Amino acid sequence: MKDTISRYFFVCFAVIATVCMSSCTEDKQQQNYKSPVAGKDTIYVEDVLYPYFLEAKPKYDSVFENAEITLIPVNARRGMSLLFSDSASCVILARDYLRDEDSIVKSMSLPFQKIEIAKDGLVFFVSKDIPLDTVNLSQLEAMFRGTSINSIQKKVILEEALCIPSMQSSEYAGLLKYFSKGNSVLSVTFKSYEHRDSVKVHVRNSKSIGIGLMSDILRDSTLKAIRIGYTDSTGKRVAPQIVHPGFIVQNMYPFILPIFAYVKNERKDLAWGFATFMEKDPSIQKVLLNKGLIPSHAIYNLIQEE
Repeated sequence: MKDTISRYFFVCFAVIATVCMSSCTEDKQQQNYKSPVAGKDTIYVEDVLYPYFLEAKPKYDSVFENAEITLIPVNARRGMSLLFSDSASCVILARDYLRDEDSIVKSMSLPFQKIEIAKDGLVFFVSKDIPLDTVNLSQLEAMFRGTSINSIQKKVILEEALCIPSMQSSEYAGLLKYFSKGNSVLSVTFKSYEHRDSVKVHVRNSKSIGIGLMSDILRDSTLKAIRIGYTDSTGKRVAPQIVHPGFIVQNMYPFILPIFAYVKNERKDLAWGFATFMEKDPSIQKVLLNKGLIPSHAIYNLIQEE
């Protein structure tokens, strides 16, 4: 009888132990499973865009209570380097791949995804009191080939160097995209600054041309975005228009920059879930639109002013 009872308790213990082990294994598998709606991850956002997505994030948090996303600001080049290493699963930047990055992705067949969330514009700007309102694309192209800006326009003598927020920024990547013509460098002198506020302070107090993002520059009433005339792909001349996000919607602004969420893996993990929510949720689109961005998947009803 005693042996029977002992065997009974042994069997019970074995069953209980098996259930516990199974439960622990299941819990561990659940913790390791890459879910698009639950878990913990860090996403790096380009510093100029960081305040916009930080303001949009509470809506995401309210919908996905089991997801814990931390946003960290970085410059564009640093963000991309984190993506190419094992340090980031997702970065959000206002630019496409640079030439060297694109070559690496293609040559190594890296499983990165690009999710376009919105669009912004690359703008040239001066202080509000500088009497320079318009330039045309051919003048800008000549400047980036090394021609003095002061030999192109005669309205005011400007400082020759262009002011940009570092060579690591999306603004500089945008200049390479539109003006490098296959070269890796531009034939123009730059003054670079660690912070965008420093660029704006210098331009505000000098006769310099600054480079910035439309969403950032148009919010500062002391600065003036320069209107740009150009010839479109059909050969039609487009007169200089007021610098406004509405012309990005109409694809009538010459320097449009995509805002991509670069997701490192092909699988639909938490970073992918966050990026696609930022891409498609109407409440997120409203926040980004109010910040001066153009959500890529929103519907727009344009009303032409009289």
